[in-house]
Amino acid sequence: MEPVVAIVGRPNVGKSALFNALVGRDVSLVFDRPGTTRDRLITTTRWDGRKLTLIDTGGIGVEDQAGFQDEIAHEVDLALAAATQIIFVVDAREGLTPLDQAVARQLRKSHAPVFVAANKMDTDKQANLDGEFSRLGFAGVFAVSAAHRRGLDDLRVAVSQNFGPAEEVAETGKPTRPTRLAIVGRPNVGKSSLINALVHEPRAIVSDVPGTTRDAVDIAYTWRGVSYLLIDTAGMRQERRVHDELERAMTGRTAHTINRADVCILVVDASTGVTMQDKKIAGLIQDAHAPCIIAVNKWDIARDQGDASKTREREYYDQVRQDLFFLSYAPVLFLSAKTSERIDGLLKTAATIAKNRLFRFQTGPLNRVIKRAMEKYAPPIVHGRRFKVLYAAQQATKEGAREIPTLQLFVNSPGLLTPAYERYLDLQLREKFDLRGCPLRFVLRGREVREAATPAEKQKRMGMKKVVREKHRR
Repeated sequence: MEPVVAIVGRPNVGKSALFNALVGRDVSLVFDRPGTTRDRLITTTRWDGRKLTLIDTGGIGVEDQAGFQDEIAHEVDLALAAATQIIFVVDAREGLTPLDQAVARQLRKSHAPVFVAANKMDTDKQANLDGEFSRLGFAGVFAVSAAHRRGLDDLRVAVSQNFGPAEEVAETGKPTRPTRLAIVGRPNVGKSSLINALVHEPRAIVSDVPGTTRDAVDIAYTWRGVSYLLIDTAGMRQERRVHDELERAMTGRTAHTINRADVCILVVDASTGVTMQDKKIAGLIQDAHAPCIIAVNKWDIARDQGDASKTREREYYDQVRQDLFFLSYAPVLFLSAKTSERIDGLLKTAATIAKNRLFRFQTGPLNRVIKRAMEKYAPPIVHGRRFKVLYAAQQATKEGAREIPTLQLFVNSPGLLTPAYERYLDLQLREKFDLRGCPLRFVLRGREVREAATPAEKQKRMGMKKVVREKHRR
């Protein structure tokens, strides 16, 4: 059985900072405000080669201004029920508080061993601040500083001693990374509801209050034998309306998620249509060259507002295509997270796009398609010259970069390719090859500089060659 370690405690004691320190990277959003974490954040990591699951939780006893106390407490209860070990985080500088004691009483009901992490002991002068926590009677008290990575090794060793023997797992080569699906959009379009509909359980907190989801929440899910990582994100509002530093940090996390996702699912509210903010988020996806699906959610509401015929859906589709024309490669799906209408179609399309982004062009057919396209419609003349593709081949993706179809075009001069003609070549290639949902990146490589010389430079060069030939004759 894989160990599951839950990190719990009252608000603002540094649970998320400790979570990040134990994982070794910034997974959880850290902000100096009680109640920042609401959903359970779950990730898989390794300690001394042993795989385990680590869970970050919201503060126990938090007084959430938006009224999410019960939902946060429920998420904590689920984490405790799944835990095989518990790390109880306290603030050593504040000492043992009544709320710490209340949390301790709750943890004593658990059958899992509890380890106390006395956090915020940043210097040697604070070495004796952890003493009073030993009277809680748990497995041990460990002086740590999540901010400065102090005392973590002793905590890891103590917790891992309770893991038990590791199960024998057959070597199957390099492990397959799950496909990362990022659910993005503006606030209140139904992103968390869509996550819950996909996994068939209330995994993310859902509310009509904008900004319910504050962090990028990773949720592992297997569909038809394929592993996915569904990433629920905070809604992105217009920048001019963001005055809160926490919301600014939330927006930054969502933008980062777009950059690390294999496929982005842009959720649009069907009852309001495509807004300016939807277009801005779509622009971030376009700039990141991310594979994408446009999910028109709440279609059940929009359908009830008017004619439910296929004609209305087609008109709505055309409008979405017009508003988000720069994401022309992204399929548009109409669905309802509330009723689970067409939810399976979303996963099926995501699986197809995940496969398409690994597409490999055969060089011969690729060059023939480009040649026929240029013969059918010649490039425009720019500064007295016409763009030419001499040869095309697929370029390998750089290590660490998102893998999408990338073509290296050997051309006469990169500056002669106009945006309109680039879109034309993109469309011609999509007609012949299955690239649905994936952007196509062109990397242009021109001839040597001498091919792009001005007439004056060419004349000067010819004169120099003539002088050399005359000297050679002498």
